[in-house]
Amino acid sequence: MDKEYDFLIYKRGNETKEAKSIELKLPNDMTCSEFKVICLRMAHAIGYHETSVRETFGDIEDKNKESDKKQLKLLFD
Repeated sequence: MDKEYDFLIYKRGNETKEAKSIELKLPNDMTCSEFKVICLRMAHAIGYHETSVRETFGDIEDKNKESDKKQLKLLFD
């Protein structure tokens, strides 16, 4: 195992055409706020709706949010 990182792993237990497993590699020195952002991203990756995720997690500070929006725009435009 990698000693510099922890792992957050989601494995889907049923048959689906969606992702069967999602694994996030987390740095050991991550703050609680940074971990909350990772949890939000995991919720999106699993397939929870944007509205549901924002209602649950609230509006959180994500330093990469604007950068991510620009990357998504490049991908889908």
